[in-house]
Amino acid sequence: MTIKTILSEEDYLAYLLYSFSKNKQSRANRRRSWLVISGMFFVIGYMFYGSNNFYSYYFFGAGVISLIFYPLYQRYHYKKHYRKFVQDKLGYRIGKEGTINFGPEVIATEDVTGESKINTSEVAEIIEISTHYFVKLNSGDGLVIPKTATGNPNFLDELLTVLDNPNIKINRELDWQWK
Repeated sequence: MTIKTILSEEDYLAYLLYSFSKNKQSRANRRRSWLVISGMFFVIGYMFYGSNNFYSYYFFGAGVISLIFYPLYQRYHYKKHYRKFVQDKLGYRIGKEGTINFGPEVIATEDVTGESKINTSEVAEIIEISTHYFVKLNSGDGLVIPKTATGNPNFLDELLTVLDNPNIKINRELDWQWK
């Protein structure tokens, strides 16, 4: 089964944001920074509580606002960061045609950077979100396949038939969104 893809910036961005959102350490870091920032506002507000009520109310208010709006800012910040990363590090791949040939023994890929062959035994997981398929490898790398490139609603079933590896985990998250 051969797939020809032309990956855009949004395709790479979707893969990076999905991977980041599923990483336990990254989620913990995001939560920790949110709580530390908000907590610092509350602590500073408490420090001013007896001496200057204006500053006290100001910092308590800032703490409440940061509890509510900091996650929105974080989403924007990380998306902007990863978009810049894609432009800087993967910009030479954007808009260039690539070919992925799935076989029973080997996955052969060819793009601007060259050719590579991946043993199908190295495929750890296939993830389906609403717009993409991600083929994650044991090494941590992955292949990004936009659903528009497949043009087949039964692509995942056909891919599993071709790969013929019962150890591949299937993860369908059709409602995943970057948050």
